[in-house]
Amino acid sequence: MRQSIRRRSRQVLELSGRQWRRAVTARADGAAGTLSHRSLMVIAPHADDETLGCGALIARARARGDPVTVVVATDGRRSTESAVLTPDQLAELRTAELATACGRLGVPDQDIRQLGFADSGLTTDAARLAAATASVLAERRPEVVLVPTVQDDHPDHRAVHHATLRALDAVGHRCLLLAYPIWAWHSGPWFLDAPAAQRPALCAWAVRQAVLGRWWRVPCGPYLQDKEAAIRAYASQTTNLTEEPTWSYLRADFLAAFQGPDELFLPVRLPGATA
Repeated sequence: MRQSIRRRSRQVLELSGRQWRRAVTARADGAAGTLSHRSLMVIAPHADDETLGCGALIARARARGDPVTVVVATDGRRSTESAVLTPDQLAELRTAELATACGRLGVPDQDIRQLGFADSGLTTDAARLAAATASVLAERRPEVVLVPTVQDDHPDHRAVHHATLRALDAVGHRCLLLAYPIWAWHSGPWFLDAPAAQRPALCAWAVRQAVLGRWWRVPCGPYLQDKEAAIRAYASQTTNLTEEPTWSYLRADFLAAFQGPDELFLPVRLPGATA
């Protein structure tokens, strides 16, 4: 009986999540043309976030010949608990998966930058993270920068969002800044995994997005297959690679939220805007 109730509750939550995502998407403005023929920089907390949030956009840009830089803040050594692989081996595996995934999206190795921070430690390394991000921004001067939404219920995602704002101000670089949702996209509109104190504000934000939000929408189109191929490259994140009970990976229902017909982006700053 309890198992049946839990299963039914999970189904109701998944249905409401899909309905919320459809409502946000329905209000979004088409932005494929706006983002065409511009240099992009996707800043990701972890290897795989760039693919889940922006994979089709990256593949679309590279098919046109637009430059794309992928910046990954962490090295993956603390991405899971394993008695089979050491932290160094995990970092090597995640680096190899990142290169393969980006290759399937059309991004060459020379346009991938890894900042080398430890997973789940970006909040305590905020100043160094901002400085490292500023260095890459100053070198590449992208026209469009993409970061995770600040509503993502993960401290590394929020740290990257804030560090990028700080870095842009430090460099004095004015560009189009867009946010891509990862945990917020999957967890909305209820955010049941968020701390209880944060949940009311996050739920209120989710309601506003469905009713008043003005997101930008880019159809995945034929680039969805490239995105799906890149997702599969992250075997350590999408399967129980070592079949250990401690191995953490993304479940099928989570991945499904990022394999729909569109990718959504929330404008944070427009070119020339200040904080």
